[in-house]
Amino acid sequence: MGKFPQSFEVYGFTIEVHAGGRRVWPPSFKRFVKDKLDSGELAVGDVMRACNVSQSLVYKWRSDVRRAGTRRTSRREERVFSEVVVEDQEHPGGVGADTDADQIYVHFRDVDLTLPSAYPVDHLVKIILAVEARA
Repeated sequence: MGKFPQSFEVYGFTIEVHAGGRRVWPPSFKRFVKDKLDSGELAVGDVMRACNVSQSLVYKWRSDVRRAGTRRTSRREERVFSEVVVEDQEHPGGVGADTDADQIYVHFRDVDLTLPSAYPVDHLVKIILAVEARA
């Protein structure tokens, strides 16, 4: 075996050590440290001693985890918009006409759809997203 161990354990995590001595801190370990620091269960000094790292590296881990969480959230919350125009048209039969005959007309660049008025909105949204993704 060389000068450096292949791995070691800290806070129940296995930390790999490369041949040159570089330690590889897994993202799950960094999240654990951030959560423990945020909750007050660990202090920065505790982490510095247990991991034999600098204060700036502990703060970098905390920052990296926050940044990674922000990126995931922004992707998840990405919004997609489609224009929906509702035209108010008189019923041919006037007052008392059969309202069950109402329909939803959806026009895209090259697709026209006619759906019953009771068609579920969430299904309509799926159709719009599918057609717009194809465009």
